[in-house]
Amino acid sequence: MKRFLTTLAILLVVILAGLTALVLLINPNDFRGYLIERVEKQSGYKLTLQDDMRWHVWPKLSIISGKMSLTAPGAEMPLVTADNMRLDVELLPLLSHQLEVKEVMLKGAVVRQTPESKAIPKISPPSTPRDISRPVIEPRANNWQLNIAKVNISDSLIIWQMKDGEQLNLRDINLSLKTDEKKQVSLEMSTKVNRDRREIMLNIAANADMKSYPYQVSGNITQLDYALSGVGIPENGIAGSLTSDFHIQNEGVRKISLNNLNLTANDSQLQGNISAEFADTTRYQVDLKGEQLNLNTLLPELAATNTTETVLLTSKDNKTSPLFSLFNTAHAAPAPNATIMAKPVITSVAVESKEYDLTHWSNIEFTLKLALNKLLYKDLEINNFKLDALNNPNSLNIKTLTGQLFQGDFSLPTVISTSIVPAHISMDITMNNIPLQPLLRVFNQPENFSGLISAKGNLEGTGYNRKAFYNYWQGTLNTSVTQFKMQGLNVPQVIQQSVAQATDKVIYPEDVESYTQADNVIAQFKLAPKGKVTINSLDAQAEAYQIKGQGKVDLQRHDLDVMLLVNIKKGWGKENDFIRQLAKIEIPLRLYGDWNAIQYELNIEKLLRDQLQQKAKQAIDNWLNKQDAESPEVKALNQLLKKI
Repeated sequence: MKRFLTTLAILLVVILAGLTALVLLINPNDFRGYLIERVEKQSGYKLTLQDDMRWHVWPKLSIISGKMSLTAPGAEMPLVTADNMRLDVELLPLLSHQLEVKEVMLKGAVVRQTPESKAIPKISPPSTPRDISRPVIEPRANNWQLNIAKVNISDSLIIWQMKDGEQLNLRDINLSLKTDEKKQVSLEMSTKVNRDRREIMLNIAANADMKSYPYQVSGNITQLDYALSGVGIPENGIAGSLTSDFHIQNEGVRKISLNNLNLTANDSQLQGNISAEFADTTRYQVDLKGEQLNLNTLLPELAATNTTETVLLTSKDNKTSPLFSLFNTAHAAPAPNATIMAKPVITSVAVESKEYDLTHWSNIEFTLKLALNKLLYKDLEINNFKLDALNNPNSLNIKTLTGQLFQGDFSLPTVISTSIVPAHISMDITMNNIPLQPLLRVFNQPENFSGLISAKGNLEGTGYNRKAFYNYWQGTLNTSVTQFKMQGLNVPQVIQQSVAQATDKVIYPEDVESYTQADNVIAQFKLAPKGKVTINSLDAQAEAYQIKGQGKVDLQRHDLDVMLLVNIKKGWGKENDFIRQLAKIEIPLRLYGDWNAIQYELNIEKLLRDQLQQKAKQAIDNWLNKQDAESPEVKALNQLLKKI
């Protein structure tokens, strides 16, 4: 053991003596001119080392330099500056005049990608023919050879100026770049970017094959973790990861492709391929699929809390008994806190020329295919969602936009004209057996209506947000609702109660319900600009009654005026001639006024007077049929009846 320790001590002494001799014999400043010369010869960039270079032997054999900068040819400002630079070198190659750099370490570096730091190409004079019979030997200022295996940058900053002139700062950069003799590069980097009170943190690890650089580069991103937070971002932020293979081609047309891409964002997952081609017209191809895309955690404003408004249903003065106004009865009318309509947010009607401008898409062509097992949008869970879109210079054609919603399905193919300002949108609508109440909840409309809706039609207009829809869109929509129910108003019982108060031939309803229901409701709507909706036809079929109607709704003024014709076949409570006659006629009921206080008009007195006239006329007709039609008295009565 003693002999071993003695041998080890001798070995350490020899190594220390060698290092000491090396430090004494080789001046690191001898490398200054060589480094500057080789960097400028191979890249054209000018390397500036402001301070003397010195040895540092522990824990690694290194050459330490003070402040340094790297400037592109003709640039006004350096591309890279650093507070200090460290070169970790191999010991043995120094003996044979080879500078093997294991690692270049820059601390406190600033990388500036701005117009002032870009190279300015020089105009070269015409070259003179040279004698190719003799080999050209480049003069060598010294006998040193340089190889670099790793670059390490820590606690640094990248200043990147974009095309619009705005600067983007990448702070706290820690970067490690390794290469080997086969030109295989490994990259590890962490940084954070701040902009507009938002912050994104990145942690990246990637491998690249640089054998064919700069013509093409291929490799894979083994890790890309990110976290996004700040203004306009969900309270808990957006975080996730990405892995992908990549290929960059710089020959001819520049192309970038990401294959076998796996992306997560909070609880959403996507997989697929993305490629881009940068020519006169930029082309993108996106083909993604995923198990789930939750828009509520990525765009939290979509999950805004529903807001409903309390409305009153009151009768028109001197037309029907105030007993049926909402505030003093609970019979056959909405409950005091019932909601009939919700007021939409309406803003200025004028379309400004700068609004809805998508002309910048004219230089981009892309195809987008998206297939999701589940898409979450507010309270809706859309299954088997598919999107297939093609963007050309003049229009975006969404050929497929389909999905399954509860037990129903929908299809919304859309064409967006992007060559005009404002952009014009045309949407074909097909829906089959979709529950109505969840749709109303999603679009912040009152949930008084329920059933399974089917619809077919076309809507078109300028703009693509809620303001545009309520002001500039138009079209028609044919709808059918099965298992329909309208909470808050029982139309047949409102009429039956009014008639029961005016005559004892009808029994006052005892079993009252605060809703109107029908087996099927068919309606046709027409939307005109400025939020004008016309109900061209409405037909509700139930076992005991039928309701027909038409009218108008104003989405901007928040009012309506609808005339209903109600034929009540059953439920009058008695059986007599008067009831049999009522069961045959259509009783008019008008709903009108502001959405916050809808009024109804039901003229029972006129209805009874008309029925009395009809009954008297029928009695006279029966009597006249038994008389001599040629007698002067009968002829006079017939002429009088025709005038009634």
